[in-house]
Parts: sequence; structure tokens; C-alpha cells
Amino acid sequence: MKKTAAVIVSAIILSAWGSVSWMVLPWHQMVANKFTNESEVAKVIEANAPKPGIYYLPFSHKDHEAGETAAFVNALPQAYPPSMVNQLLIQFLGDLVSVLIVICLLSQTAGLGYWGQVGFVASTGAAIGLISHFPYWNWFGFPTPYVALIVIDSLIAWFLAGLMIARLVARNTKKVTTRIGVID
Repeated sequence: MKKTAAVIVSAIILSAWGSVSWMVLPWHQMVANKFTNESEVAKVIEANAPKPGIYYLPFSHKDHEAGETAAFVNALPQAYPPSMVNQLLIQFLGDLVSVLIVICLLSQTAGLGYWGQVGFVASTGAAIGLISHFPYWNWFGFPTPYVALIVIDSLIAWFLAGLMIARLVARNTKKVTTRIGVID
């Protein structure tokens, strides 16, 4: 029961850090730009993106001329939901599953002390950020400061979760993951 609570607390740590990172700290806004006229851009998106989803401009690289504007847009023509409650719950569930995966990975290591385990979990977090955002930098031209911030943000989140995981879960990860049927 103590181990299950630690998994839940680690997921809470990830969710809490995400809230602080995105809603309190200004750094995500510092690596983004604001459209000159948001209402005009919104009208153009609404008129040209009839359903929610990802849009590329141009849709194909072969249709792109040198010097033409390019964009990668996640269009939400119906706007964000009025309440963040569902999004927060889904985020927590995603964080919970992520913690379980990282614990399974950690259970495959041997001989790591407390700080080695924290380092492993933090490094996994940095890898998560890099693996998930590097292709956007490479293929879609996402700004380097944005991608670097996402990787640093993920590293911090997983370092904080790693403190809990290494303290309360990692010592017996083989038992925890076997009990929940993740590994044999």
C-alpha cells in the first residue's frame, strides 16, 4: 500500500509541477510569440480549418516555395473547453501511467543508490522531453529556446518525481511492478 501511495504521490508531483510550470512561471510565454491581431488570425483559422486537428502550411514540402510563410498549427475551431477539470484529470492519469512506466524501467537497473535512481529518473524525463520535441525542432522549425525549455521542464518534473520514486518505490520496484502484473 505504501508503494501504491508513492506512485500516486509521484504522479501528483508531476501534475503539480506542470501547473506551476505552465500557470505560475512566465517561461513558456517567454519562448512564444503573440500574433499582432489575434482576432483576425482566429477568423482566418476558423474559415480555413473547419475541424479540430493539426494543419501544415504548406501541406506538403513540394508545394513550398523559398521565402513563403510556413506554419504548424493545432486548430481548435470550437475553442478550449470552458472548464479545465477534465483536462487536469486526464493529465493526472497520463502522469500516473508515466510514473508506472518509469518505475518499470528503473526496476531493470541494478546497484543504483538513491541519487543514482534519482538521476536515472531525471535522465528519463530529459529523454522524454527531447524524444517528443526534437522532431518538431528538426522538421517543423520549432524555435530552439522553446524545445530547450520543454526538455528542461521535463527534466525538472522528473527530477522532483524521482526524489519520491527513489525514496519510496525504487527499493522494491521488482515487487511493485510484479504485483501489478507489469513484469515477471
